[in-house]
Amino acid sequence: MRFQLTLLAFFISVTGFSQALDSLELEVKDTLKISGQDTTIYPKPKEKFISNILFQFDNRNEKYYDTKARMNGVRIGVAFYRRFRTGFGFYSNNNFYRMDAPNLPMNQYAVARLNYNTWFTELAFYRSFRWELSGTYSLGKGTIRYNTFDQSTSIPELVSVDTLTNIRIHDFGVNAQFKIFPWFGLGVGTGYRTLLLPAYPELQGPFSDPYFDFKIKVFLGYAYRSIFNRDKIEAERLYYEQRSRLRRAKFRTMFLER
Repeated sequence: MRFQLTLLAFFISVTGFSQALDSLELEVKDTLKISGQDTTIYPKPKEKFISNILFQFDNRNEKYYDTKARMNGVRIGVAFYRRFRTGFGFYSNNNFYRMDAPNLPMNQYAVARLNYNTWFTELAFYRSFRWELSGTYSLGKGTIRYNTFDQSTSIPELVSVDTLTNIRIHDFGVNAQFKIFPWFGLGVGTGYRTLLLPAYPELQGPFSDPYFDFKIKVFLGYAYRSIFNRDKIEAERLYYEQRSRLRRAKFRTMFLER
């Protein structure tokens, strides 16, 4: 229920946010009182089948029982028609985290660390020159290292070391992205990761949990064009500004000029 409420709030906020993005640049231009509106009709940029190569760092904030944790990851992928992306992700906890499982024997505690790899797919349902909103799904397998300690002595004594492998993982998420430069952007997102580990409910519970992440993205295709084909990037920018003007004019005609 906690995840559903979080995801619902996120969708409501990004829906309203996406509706305002197209008019945001025009509001800034109106404030700056830019004269001489450009009436040129710019054609929609042609989308190549393979439009970009993606390299992305993820920094996720999670919570296992009452312990705050971090999950670091890297994604490498390919974008098709600038709307659909697919590739591979590699994630790992940055440390062992305490698992305060209720079924542990008295005077014992456990620590665990999750590593996993996924194949991901991502679809952008809103795009402008700088902004993007997208949904993503990932499927993969993981490994958990699970160590149990006896704390009845002055120095905790290692009781057991377990390594759980081939853990099935599903991951759903939604993301927002802003490009500072055409080849470099920042993003935020939220999602829910599910582990299929019924034999270890004390681990399946905490590791199947909502997460919030911060992303750093490098678009290698745009980096190449920024050096060798800047005119193509400029043409794309002009097209999206034109689209924003047309949508703003249509909105005014429909709702404000009746």
